[in-house]
Formats: sequence, structure tokens, C-alpha cells
Amino acid sequence: MNNPINDTYPIPINGLRYFYWAAKLTSFKLAAEKLHVSEAAISQQIRKLESTLDVKLFHRGHQKITLTHKAERLFPYIQTAFINIQEGINSIASDPNPNRLTLSTIPSYATNWLIKRLAAFNRLHPKLSISIDTSIEILDTETNPLDLAIRYGTGNYPGLKSEFLMNDPVVLVCHPRLVSNNEITREDFLRIPSIIGTSCTVIESMEYIKQFYKIKKNTQHETLLLTDGSLGVEAARNGQGISLQRMSLVVDLIESGELIYAKDYAFRDFSFYAVASETNFENPKIIMFLDWLKSEMNITEKQIAPYVAKILN
Repeated sequence: MNNPINDTYPIPINGLRYFYWAAKLTSFKLAAEKLHVSEAAISQQIRKLESTLDVKLFHRGHQKITLTHKAERLFPYIQTAFINIQEGINSIASDPNPNRLTLSTIPSYATNWLIKRLAAFNRLHPKLSISIDTSIEILDTETNPLDLAIRYGTGNYPGLKSEFLMNDPVVLVCHPRLVSNNEITREDFLRIPSIIGTSCTVIESMEYIKQFYKIKKNTQHETLLLTDGSLGVEAARNGQGISLQRMSLVVDLIESGELIYAKDYAFRDFSFYAVASETNFENPKIIMFLDWLKSEMNITEKQIAPYVAKILN
């Protein structure tokens, strides 16, 4: 049987590495910054690779580059190869920062939930410091080295492993004085100005709420557009409008009577997940942090359970 693979074919590793970053960042300039070389060096290596393969890889425009059809076919293979190489190195290399955990999470979770609990973790593990980056989007672990990300979504993050942490439904909340009989109705949703989060998870959740209430788009008056969910909590608390919030963010305010929530519908498709490369989940400091985190989130899940149980859908 003929072997289609020529084992003696020279593999231009450096050129493929330059191609990978130029294709990934769609820019020779950004690839040069990433690899700490000149833009001319990137261009030269790409041309050398194109000559070796006898294939044109990029359409070079005045201010941008785009992949050719053949380069688009090649890129997933090169991406997988470099990810596997990095994973292999990570699996045998010692942790360069065993006493520091670099964590990425969404701002509202960090501000309203995590920070107030970290003091307890620090007492248990005083030698491990936590570095927190607040970001709405999932970070690219190749361009932003981190140990662990906490994300709210479906748990599907290509190339990364995710572990379930907590169910946390999204509900409509507002100040009690904005409605009658402590009940939020469809008419209230239409009448009261909306405090809108701009993250993709909030936007998707809001679309499902509108479908449930059979509301056409652009019917509501949007009074605030916010990227940080915790700001929406404060705005709702101050009576500025109706807001879509995760139950864990507002349960204390519901218990104190400062906010009320709609009991006819909640969006339940998203949950919290720990996200990282597979080898990171074997790191002792991450195992230790996740054991503590899961215990704390279990407490919160039990706290919100009675309120979730009252929601009809």
C-alpha cells in the first residue's frame, strides 16, 4: 500500500510558527509583536514557507491580510499541532508560579460574589495568591496565559476543558415601588425602562424573555446599557428600571426586600463553568482552588434554590 506521507519532507517549523500567528491574528504586525521579531522577518518567513510549499498562503492588501483557500485548509492542522505541542510541554514542565493562581472571570461574578469570599480562602491557603483578570469574553490562553477561567454559559469552549460549577438562572428584577402587589407582570416589563447588559449571554437571555412574553423587538425603552452586571444590580436597586440578572447576584437583595423578581419565567440554559486546558486541571493549586470554589458555590446554589423553585416555568 502506498504511504501518502513522505517522512523525509522537510517540515519548516519556524515558518509554520510564523504562519500560525499571522493567520491567527490576521496581521503580520501583530504576529511580529507576539513573537518579538520585526514585521519584515514575519513577511520573509512567510514568503520562504510559500516557496517551500509552492502555495500562496495570504492575500496581501494595503492594510490587512487574508488567508487563501489553501491556507484556510492548512490552518486547523497547524493550530492543532501547536496546541498539542504546548499541552505536551505543560504536562511535563514544572509550574513556574506554584504560589500564584491567575484567574479570569466576568466582572459581576468577581465583584458581587468572589471577592467577598476570597478572604476565607486566603485564611485556608495563605501561601497562594490570586491574580484576577475581569473579562466578559473567554480569553485566548495562547495570547493571555492564565491558570483558570470562570465563565457563565453553555460550557462549550473549543480546545478547552470545562467543569460544571453551579446552576444560576437569570430572572427579571426591579425595585418594589415600580410595580403593584410585589409582582412583575408582562405589562410591567413593557412599561418600566430596561437596564440592559451588553454581554452576549445577557442579550441571548433577553431574547428568550421576550419570546416568552410574546414581545416584538424594540418595544421597550432602554434607559441604561451596561457591560458589568453588578452595575445593573445597583441601578435596579435604586429604582432606575427593570433588569435581567443572575439569581446569585440578587438573592441577598430579594431576601432583604430591596428587589423583587418575576416568578413566571427564568432563563435556565446557562450555568457557571471552570474552563482551562486539560492539563491545568491536574495542577495541585487549581485542584485546591476548585475544591474550595465548588464548596462555596454549592452553598450559594442551596441559598437560591427556594426562590428558583417558585418560578413557574
